[in-house]
Amino acid sequence: MDPARYVELFLSESREHLAACARLLVTWEQNPTQREPVDGLFRSIHTIKGMAATLEYDQVAQLSHSIESMLDRVRRGQLAASSDLIDALLDAVDALEKAIEAAAANERSEVDLDAIVARLAVAPTGGTPAGPRPRRPRHAPAHPYAVAVRVDPGSPMRGARAILAVERARTLGAVSQLRPPTSQFERDGFSGEFTFQLLTDANADHVAHAIQSVGDIAAVSCEDQGEGRGGPSGQLVPKTDRGRGGRGRGRGRGHPQEGGAGAGAARPTTVRVDLGRLDALMNSVGELVVARNRLAALAASGDGPLAETVGKVGRLVSEIQAEVMLARLTPVEQIFDRFPRAVRDLARDLGKEVTLELEGRHIEIDRAILEEIGDPLIHLLRNAIDHGIESPDARAAAGKRPVGRLELIASSEHNSVTFRVRDDGRGIDRDAILRRAKQDGLVPDTMDVLPDDALLDVIGRAGFSTATAVTTVSGRGVGVNVVLTRVRELGGSVHIESEVGRGTTVTLHLPRTLVVVRALLAQAGEERYVIPVTYVAETLSVDRASRTELHGREAVVLRDDVIPTLRLRELVGLTGEQPPGPREPCVILEVGRRRAGLVVDALLGQEEIVVEPFDPPRGTPALFSGAAILADGVPSLILDATAVV
Repeated sequence: MDPARYVELFLSESREHLAACARLLVTWEQNPTQREPVDGLFRSIHTIKGMAATLEYDQVAQLSHSIESMLDRVRRGQLAASSDLIDALLDAVDALEKAIEAAAANERSEVDLDAIVARLAVAPTGGTPAGPRPRRPRHAPAHPYAVAVRVDPGSPMRGARAILAVERARTLGAVSQLRPPTSQFERDGFSGEFTFQLLTDANADHVAHAIQSVGDIAAVSCEDQGEGRGGPSGQLVPKTDRGRGGRGRGRGRGHPQEGGAGAGAARPTTVRVDLGRLDALMNSVGELVVARNRLAALAASGDGPLAETVGKVGRLVSEIQAEVMLARLTPVEQIFDRFPRAVRDLARDLGKEVTLELEGRHIEIDRAILEEIGDPLIHLLRNAIDHGIESPDARAAAGKRPVGRLELIASSEHNSVTFRVRDDGRGIDRDAILRRAKQDGLVPDTMDVLPDDALLDVIGRAGFSTATAVTTVSGRGVGVNVVLTRVRELGGSVHIESEVGRGTTVTLHLPRTLVVVRALLAQAGEERYVIPVTYVAETLSVDRASRTELHGREAVVLRDDVIPTLRLRELVGLTGEQPPGPREPCVILEVGRRRAGLVVDALLGQEEIVVEPFDPPRGTPALFSGAAILADGVPSLILDATAVV
């Protein structure tokens, strides 16, 4: 057997199992009497051990065996869960990750295997009951390093990447003297460059590679400050993302699908496909859809064998398109597994007690979108812990449970996926935000109350902050602009709800896929525009009896609801009168809980379109999210419903 053929498979499966281990350990810590997390941990570690032994990765196999033996004692009732044991197992999993990466690179890991095994052996004697408590200093590492990191200037979320890099460094040892502090990472002026001291037993190259692995890292330098050590390891430029392909969709490596990898599996039922190949295939299917639409339009006036053949080709293309899109979908648990450990560590660093509840792990979304949404979700979770959830003493004084509750919920709605980040913390101080917004001229001086939509618009402004942004509740607004930008680039929207003393909920609405979508064609003047049906609640014909006004704006009455309306002609800047008529077509757009009616000249039916990148000319209204080639070969602009509503 040639082991090199299986290295990539070993790496991808091991990373999945390690992510699951971190999640299960946090779950076990919160529920020490449950057996399911221990069983899941044992299966994952046993699988890693088996794969490592097959590939003759002895160090990985030995460390896995030690962890497995400890878990087996727990399963047999010989050991009980304790905080010392959980901490030791988390550190052992971190060490196992380093050993796996080194083995796959054909290197020997610098992990002190004997020290890890010894800590596992003595951890059960600590006797401290499992549960949240202040983090204890880790085992003192051997070598001090001065680390300098520069995040890729092109990264849309430099702060989030910097935080991930620091968290990855903490898995290697003790981090100190961080400059600038993490509170500055979330500011819009953060350059992406930072330094810190790291005490670890890993070598400089391993430190640099580990930090680089978080992605979007332009350079890392790691200089050993110990006596007699070598100089800096130099700068490492990250490799190009393997998942790029076609027109550049599908950023990142993505995560392979699960299945066929566990110990004892009889026959594999799934195969792993490089994301770049799926990108290329999806692009080809998109072009095929355009060609099918064009062919159907040309054959519309004919009949007989040609029309029959065109119909059959159309059905086959639709089936291929559906299967390829399904192949690109992946469960959101692929990124959810990253969060429990990050939440646990941050909460303990801040002296807070937080439980994270994850729902909707089975919901599927295009893996390209999933990779892009990971950073915004991490940012929102960190904000909720840092600025939203109070300390145990403050919560007790407010009549709350000392343990804060943080929820991340994924759900499927129509052809979109929704993520909700909800906490039961102090909420956002609207009065403080409103006062600062008035000072900056962002809202009228006559405004007395800041509703949810206006709140999001204000705190989402680039550079907006209050005098207490870092230390009080108004600090939640810092960095929201980055989340808004990323989500809207993906064709999604953001909604926020907050109540002082009860918490905040941030909702992200995202399309399930970005490539081929079903759309409604609307006409204004001589031009045709595309409206994705994801955001279309219904269409209707408006007569004079259903017209009214709402706060001085044109509106329509629909089943006792008053919905504000806009005219497509006015939005796109057309001059001249709209063709007269007793009734006007109207499209009811729905984005989250917001609704608006879009009055158009005519509705021309539905069509499946391929979304093409769109670089609008200077002066073009910010209403379009892309372009598409219609069945007759004429290009048309895609309306961004989130911008319209």
